[in-house]
Amino acid sequence: LGFFADVGWQFPQFPFIAHSRGWSAEDMENNVRYVQRSKALREGAEALVGRAVDMAGLLVAGHVPERRLPRGGRKAHELDVKAQT
Repeated sequence: LGFFADVGWQFPQFPFIAHSRGWSAEDMENNVRYVQRSKALREGAEALVGRAVDMAGLLVAGHVPERRLPRGGRKAHELDVKAQT
């Protein structure tokens, strides 16, 4: 997306969705199955669509209001697992 941003395209905040099963998980069949069944990835995609629609509305209206945007991604939210010690 970096190239397209350089030539003037606009993207919503946090335009990436990613997952990882680790370095040793190179089996595409299981990767595809994991992505298809992942509730977190589905919710991330739905949220991205919502941000894209909201941004499109602002661009079509011709103004972007000043407002504080929430942080996105893993580092913005606490994980629902206990820390390993």
